[in-house]
Amino acid sequence: MLINLLIALTVFISDRLVKIYILQNFNLGETQTFIPGILQLTYFQNTGMAFSMLQTQQWVPMILTPLLLLILGVLLFRGTFPCKVQQWGLVALMAGGLGNWVDRLLYGFVIDMFEPVFIRFAIFNVADIFITVGGIVFMVAFVVNEWKKEQAKKKAAPEHE
Repeated sequence: MLINLLIALTVFISDRLVKIYILQNFNLGETQTFIPGILQLTYFQNTGMAFSMLQTQQWVPMILTPLLLLILGVLLFRGTFPCKVQQWGLVALMAGGLGNWVDRLLYGFVIDMFEPVFIRFAIFNVADIFITVGGIVFMVAFVVNEWKKEQAKKKAAPEHE
């Protein structure tokens, strides 16, 4: 459980630090090259959710996020997901969700800053990265874990000819 707490704190603190840096050093809409030809930093205020969806219904993520965090936290605490990799993915996803929720609570919007230069894509932040990667890690680990369970059942079952 300690590793889960460390993952959550690392994700949350790194997200907060990058957002504070952007708030203190950028004007809204300002852009600076970060990795030439790949990524630039652009201060953007996202009033919606992923890809700026639900911009006119800001109450939806304000209510949904803590509700989902509570449900996932209870499932995690109860040991519903015994696979450590599933837990790590879930914790990263939850910490990212918390980071964006704190933005909405403090500012009324989410601070986004990473803008790919080589492709037309949404501007995103550290929390978004962990929500996405954590979700993928969780789902892949879940599928692999279920597959392993199925294989173990097949080996344990007597063969019929």
